[in-house]
Amino acid sequence: MKELKIKQMTLGQMATNCYIIENDNHSLIVDPGAESEKIIHYLDNNHLNISAILLTHGHFDHIGAVDDLVNKYNCPVYLHERDYDCFYDDDMNLSSYSKPLNMQTKITPVKDSIEIENFKIHFLNLPGHTHGSCFVIFEDDHVIFSGDVLFKGAVGRYDFPNSSLEETISSIEKIKDISGNYLIYPGHGPSTTLDDEKRNNPYLNRL
Repeated sequence: MKELKIKQMTLGQMATNCYIIENDNHSLIVDPGAESEKIIHYLDNNHLNISAILLTHGHFDHIGAVDDLVNKYNCPVYLHERDYDCFYDDDMNLSSYSKPLNMQTKITPVKDSIEIENFKIHFLNLPGHTHGSCFVIFEDDHVIFSGDVLFKGAVGRYDFPNSSLEETISSIEKIKDISGNYLIYPGHGPSTTLDDEKRNNPYLNRL
């Protein structure tokens, strides 16, 4: 099995991780949250085309560059259906606290799984940080883009308008039930593995 080539870019005021998954001369983008010009520069310099944009959830620091990228590359955007309203609502996506986004892109809501460029991609809804926050899972490659659900040694905040402590606790239990080891690329901070988090993450151990 060919290992995924993944480029990480840390962008914007919240230091959000954006990931570019390279597949021949095409690419998938996960969570382009800001600084679209840097993403475009990398794509054009490496002669890559975007096949799709995948979003782990709808907060501003994960979606901020979407409109610019879609305007340039005319690519589809996928987000879990439970965060559809969050994408367009400046209060729910938290952009109203600084600079409202007023998103224009028409997104494709996802219920569970899609297939793009021979990739089978599963959106595992793990609410708590937002209603539609997800693990975006490339099961054949044992890779998870965890957004703000799970970080190295931590979990996402659950004190926002569309967050829930109760749902966070339930989602943690679902994470603990996932079998097999995965590389985890989170929305902020360093990468980790599922096995390491099950052993060392205090939130997974405590609850």
